[in-house]
Amino acid sequence: MHTQFPNQLTAGLTAGSRSVAGMVGRRLLAAALCLVVVGCSGGTNAATPAPAQATDTQGKYRLVFELPRTDWRTSDSITGHATLSLVGSGGADFGASGEGPLAFGFDEVDGNRHVGWTMTADCKNYHLDAGQPMSAPIKKSGGYSADAAPYDFNRWFMTDPLVHLPAADWTITAIASLVDGSYCSGASYTLKAAVLVHVTA
Repeated sequence: MHTQFPNQLTAGLTAGSRSVAGMVGRRLLAAALCLVVVGCSGGTNAATPAPAQATDTQGKYRLVFELPRTDWRTSDSITGHATLSLVGSGGADFGASGEGPLAFGFDEVDGNRHVGWTMTADCKNYHLDAGQPMSAPIKKSGGYSADAAPYDFNRWFMTDPLVHLPAADWTITAIASLVDGSYCSGASYTLKAAVLVHVTA
């Protein structure tokens, strides 16, 4: 690397200063090559996984489902959360299951493994204010046959304290099931927001 200096500065350089300038130049060149060739200090070229989001809006209610990424491994505990919010201003009373208005379903794409969502039939009153949403992490609902074999998918999935899925493409769906008004007396809404994920071994 050659660096052009003004003539008066070049003429005034001593042997020592030339040595320092050359050393600095070599270090700059080495740093530039390091960045171009290997990224320096073990840096990685892998892109940061992009989060995924799905939304459903019905009436004055909005459901947003978010996952930190769409590519997972079978050993990963899949995470994400659903958020129910109010569109516009003010507040709203609604009724939903005593377990809460949010649930999740898991469906294998082009396969026969499915875990539906269930909620208790009781009605509990809830309230939403604009700007103060309700959220829930991914959770399981449903059940499995008590006499199912240990390798039965539903039994395996429901008895795992975390959310693991076998290798395949899966649709994970967040559901908000609610009834407008107090004591489940108004219009019913079932909002669904689905994200497609890819799970590898």
